[in-house]
Amino acid sequence: MAFIRSFVRRRKQPAAVIVTVVALGSVLAGGAPAAAAQTRPHAPVEPFLTSDAVTAPQFCSAGKPVSRTLTPILGVSSGAPAWNTGRPDLQAAYEVAPAGQPVIARATVRFDSSPAARYQVPAGTLTDGEYRFRVRAVDGGKASGWLPWCSFTVETGTVAAPATPTDLRVSADSYSGFQSCDSGVVPVVVATIAPTFAATIGWESPAPNVVARFEIARPGLATLVAVGNPYGVSVPAGSFSAGGSYQFRVRAEDGPAVSGWSPWCTFTAR
Repeated sequence: MAFIRSFVRRRKQPAAVIVTVVALGSVLAGGAPAAAAQTRPHAPVEPFLTSDAVTAPQFCSAGKPVSRTLTPILGVSSGAPAWNTGRPDLQAAYEVAPAGQPVIARATVRFDSSPAARYQVPAGTLTDGEYRFRVRAVDGGKASGWLPWCSFTVETGTVAAPATPTDLRVSADSYSGFQSCDSGVVPVVVATIAPTFAATIGWESPAPNVVARFEIARPGLATLVAVGNPYGVSVPAGSFSAGGSYQFRVRAEDGPAVSGWSPWCTFTAR
């Protein structure tokens, strides 16, 4: 029996050493990133276009995007996080071409933390007309398949002016409802909290390129200008003083076309 116990002890030690070596080999090999690098990346999803950094994204899956600038921003998502786990060098490769013509622009950009990869077409590349772009994911020498071409229009010339905004309103904070400027009661915001200003442009949803430009007059101080989605644009907390009286107005902008200004709306801060 003593001989058997001694033999077992001698056999256990090499087994433990072997397990340790395998574990170290796995770490040195790079783990998941090394495995990911051996395969093609997953194709990106939901390509989109925005005219600039302010307007809303127009997804190719929802219809043909229209740019009001000659330097639109093209974008795509890397998809579900698990699809491309372990790929710190993942990038998106873009190709841009006039409709039915050869490629005139190429670029490769990294995905950000969104996770999206955005490419702004350089000035001098596009003019008004019909174009298309496509994109794929690349990781070192590996690449996914190309997504289908996304057709888009560049239209910066004659654009119909949007309707003058109506139904101006203010929300004191993220949790309060909007206070209408037409209610007969002067809206009130809180000086230490960031308020949100909003308006309505027409009875239907505004076109994707339409943004609202809010001008907020502050007696004795510089006028605040906030541009963004007409359904809600916030300004920083501390922009107003308790007890002060202020006014704001808004107009709609669709590229070079602008509406008239709305009437002024008076509000106070507490």
